[in-house]
Amino acid sequence: MNLYEFDISRAQTANERRYIRWELQGCDDVVGVFATARVDGLAVLFDGGRVRFRAWTRDLATEAVA
Repeated sequence: MNLYEFDISRAQTANERRYIRWELQGCDDVVGVFATARVDGLAVLFDGGRVRFRAWTRDLATEAVA
């Protein structure tokens, strides 16, 4: 497992931030999602490598925009 930072700066409202957090927690590869000192970032404990995490977050960002 690896710990990555996930940028949520695109979320403008508290509801959008909650939605992103729920989407992260809904993934089988995500073991945990934690708040960080930065308002626009979350720490994600991910059961996979960096390349897979980046690809997955890119897909997640695309879905959130659609």
